[in-house]
Amino acid sequence: MSNKVEISCNGIVFDEFDDFSLNKSIEAFCSYFSFTICQRIANNVGITKGAKITITIENELVFTGFIENIENSQDYNQHYLTISGRDKTAELVDSYILPKQYKQNDFLKLVRLVLDDNGYNNIKISSDIAILPKLAGNSFVAEKNSKIFEFIDNLAKTISIILITDVDGDILITREGADLAVGSLDISKNSINVLNSNLSINSDETYRYIRIIGSQRTEQNKKRSQNVEFIDYKANTNKRLIVDINTNSNRSKLEDIANWYMAIKRGKGSRYNADMQGFLTNITTGLLWQANTILLLKDEANNINGSFLIQGVSYSQSSRGSKTTLSICNLGSFTKFDNNPILSPFVAKFFKLFTGDLASKFN
Repeated sequence: MSNKVEISCNGIVFDEFDDFSLNKSIEAFCSYFSFTICQRIANNVGITKGAKITITIENELVFTGFIENIENSQDYNQHYLTISGRDKTAELVDSYILPKQYKQNDFLKLVRLVLDDNGYNNIKISSDIAILPKLAGNSFVAEKNSKIFEFIDNLAKTISIILITDVDGDILITREGADLAVGSLDISKNSINVLNSNLSINSDETYRYIRIIGSQRTEQNKKRSQNVEFIDYKANTNKRLIVDINTNSNRSKLEDIANWYMAIKRGKGSRYNADMQGFLTNITTGLLWQANTILLLKDEANNINGSFLIQGVSYSQSSRGSKTTLSICNLGSFTKFDNNPILSPFVAKFFKLFTGDLASKFN
């Protein structure tokens, strides 16, 4: 198992670096990287702000993006640079949207229109969902105080889909648990590939009341505010969360968004992290650990045994070795798992039967 990482800057490949990390998550939308190199290598490969970066792990492309930050440091021996950046979809997170009314209920076509109107026709859109559900209503208003990703993500929530970035830095429309991890995780004395693991249970982001505020355009094109409030009866607190999505939507879709926020807040309350030696699920398959995959996890000490979701992975390599940090949460933390159309009804019922709960020991 070579744990080979190669970085390319403007087409020039190099593998002399330290403190490499790459983070991919269905929670953060865009991926981000960081690595350190000496000044000599930086000069040879043409490190500049905005330069294109591609990263391969075990000869598999895992990231395409651009340099955003360069930190120049020095010690008694040499100068070295810490390079970091994100993929091109990061600008959608940072940039405010041009105000406009969109009369389109096909989500993929609407996102294409939004990207083109805001100058991002270089970003492609694909979907691994055979049939995307239609948006409720035929008119959606991008308000001037909204950011581009915020606008399209709020619409995505209404039809229970997730937006992530693919290896080329483009948008992929998907759902929770779109694939199975080829491998399982058994925390025991014989788990030589598990460097360490920890379970975190907290109520910092637990809310009993979740209110979603939206708007609706009348026939006279006037903006009318409306809201829904859901109660999470599993929450052991009276805290209230109020979210103004600043998007035109009907009441039923506001309820879907409220359900989405409830699932996310529950999911953040229970997280399991595991540092795995190397980057592969196992040597036989030669497959990398991937985000948005379903994992069988067993940890007798914490009374955990069932199916869970790898919501994020962090690949890292330094002079100390290579590892993949898995961020694991309960299935259903990003959508209603039993309504996942990627899975057949039989398979969905099977996984629902064996779905675990990270917090079961402490509830």
